[in-house]
Amino acid sequence: PPKKPTVGKPGAPRGVTAAAGNAQARVSWRPAAANGAAIIRYVVEGAGQRLEVGANQRAVEVKGLTNGETYRFSVHAVNAKGAGPARTSNPVTPTAAVPDPPASVTAQERPDGTVLVRWPAANGQGNTIARYAVTATSAGTNAPAGETTKTELVVPAGELEYGRQYAFTVVAVNDRGAGSAASPVSNTVVPYAAPERPADLRANTVADQPGTVAVQWSPAEANGRPVTKYLVDVGGRHSEVTDTRTTVSGLGNGQNVTVTVKAVNEAGPGPEATATARTVAEPRVTVTGSSATATAATVTFTVDAGGGQVTCSLSTPGEPVKAGACSRITIGGLTPGTKYTFTVTASNAAGKGTATRTQTTDALYGVATCNNGPDGEQRTYCDRDVDGRNGNEIFSVTRQDNDRQVGWARPGTRLKAYCKKSGEHIDSWIYNNQKASTWWVQVEYSGRNYIPWAWLNLEGGDNINVLPTC
Repeated sequence: PPKKPTVGKPGAPRGVTAAAGNAQARVSWRPAAANGAAIIRYVVEGAGQRLEVGANQRAVEVKGLTNGETYRFSVHAVNAKGAGPARTSNPVTPTAAVPDPPASVTAQERPDGTVLVRWPAANGQGNTIARYAVTATSAGTNAPAGETTKTELVVPAGELEYGRQYAFTVVAVNDRGAGSAASPVSNTVVPYAAPERPADLRANTVADQPGTVAVQWSPAEANGRPVTKYLVDVGGRHSEVTDTRTTVSGLGNGQNVTVTVKAVNEAGPGPEATATARTVAEPRVTVTGSSATATAATVTFTVDAGGGQVTCSLSTPGEPVKAGACSRITIGGLTPGTKYTFTVTASNAAGKGTATRTQTTDALYGVATCNNGPDGEQRTYCDRDVDGRNGNEIFSVTRQDNDRQVGWARPGTRLKAYCKKSGEHIDSWIYNNQKASTWWVQVEYSGRNYIPWAWLNLEGGDNINVLPTC
């Protein structure tokens, strides 16, 4: 873990200066380094006096001085760790020969964060005015705002706290270092500037909408004036919003877009926050394998969802579409020994992605079965095809029609089975364990023709239900 910052006593105040007045002196300084613990107060010492002021005040009037005597003043800061080192001012000699203060002071806050302070030239009462010292006052505390040889001062942006109310006084200092009393207090101003950059900008794919990105952020630091709107640019599509979130559509599918957001107040737009996002892309399907039984096929695959919410299905011509998990789907009810072309389809808000796979179902065989009986003609019934009815006859239709018979299968012949079809009721009687049914099985015999299931025992359990209906 990172080391905790060292906390110590504050540093010495910077820029400690004193200006003499009539039986008084004005002491001002720049902030001291806090060194990890907030400054609690400043202490001004000199002329046998000790003055304590708050952490936000950085100018005091030391009164009760003797004109003609020279004084120096020291200033040190105090925080929770104790008193820091002091810094001593320039020497000053109070005198009654002081200039008049400027008669009036005006202040104007400007959109760039600066404050313009102006006043008329002061009467030097016989001496030359060398400079003017400007003090900013806010909530009862005083701090030096700057010095100038002109009759105006531009307080730099950021020097004063945005959104806080300030007024100003000006002291005229002559070429002998003697300062006037403070001028009348100026009008009040509230410094402001364009807002800061919006924080925590996040741009995300909207999974269930095509070409759409959702953008949200934390409010920007207002810098003295309320944020009135945000300027949002997503992939070149501009919008203005007053909330801290928006959704932008119409960006196209699978697009990488740059997102920028600026906050706007009375001063204008601030710096932009940037992020990137991607809209939903059409899914991409990669088939990784397939397998089959006699009547079902399974296709395995992976899907790149394109950032969207994806659904998947498997299809082949002539069969109902089967929806399933986006990893493997099985279609049943297929014909054994048949080559199929399967299409995997993945769909999301942006569109569809497909991939195909060819898979042949396993062949299913049956054995033509006719076992001779024990008596008389029964003992040769199954030996050969004869006129009239006989076991193991094969037809082009699902009935025993002499004109449509295509052949006879010798008992024990393995026939490739494809599907089942309802037809004439056939009873094998004693020749195949009393097996009787209206089901006929389409088999490979001089093309595709039909044999009664009563005469065909399917391998693997003789379950007619595994065959699809023709």
